[in-house]
Amino acid sequence: MGDHAEVTAPTRAQLKVLRHLHAIHERERALVPEIQAQLSAAPPGGYRDELVAHLDETRVHITALADRLTELGYRNGSVLSGVASLVQAGLAQATARRLTPLDLLRPADPADRILQRARHAAAAHAANIADYRALDRIAGHAGDIRTQALAARLGAQEQERFDAIIAAIPALTDALG
Repeated sequence: MGDHAEVTAPTRAQLKVLRHLHAIHERERALVPEIQAQLSAAPPGGYRDELVAHLDETRVHITALADRLTELGYRNGSVLSGVASLVQAGLAQATARRLTPLDLLRPADPADRILQRARHAAAAHAANIADYRALDRIAGHAGDIRTQALAARLGAQEQERFDAIIAAIPALTDALG
């Protein structure tokens, strides 16, 4: 009768890619207030510069992941997805509040708090690296070369940030006195 594009349901593998891509996107979004809180407490210098770069890079990751989700036809309209987003946003806000500059008013040494936050950031980067490596494999198994390449690229950037934080740990430790 006419030219109609045949719409097919996504395969199980494609759904798995979407699910993991969306979860990583939400985790990256949740990092922004946490990085901002760390940045507000960091003294001038190399570690603060690293946090600024990390915040900028995280925002680029969020955009790239959102663009890929859109390309794949993902629509963030389900009730479950909405509830999950609200919960993740609440957790991110709670974490950001916990990491505010008011933390510096506590009796603990500010340098110790910065070191503690750096260790926390390193752990978060390690989790992100694992997420991106998993997405790389999942997308590869699904035949989604574009998502696989995106995961590999973003994972490599996370690895660079992780390495930079680990390299900053000795100087942050030395600042303890």
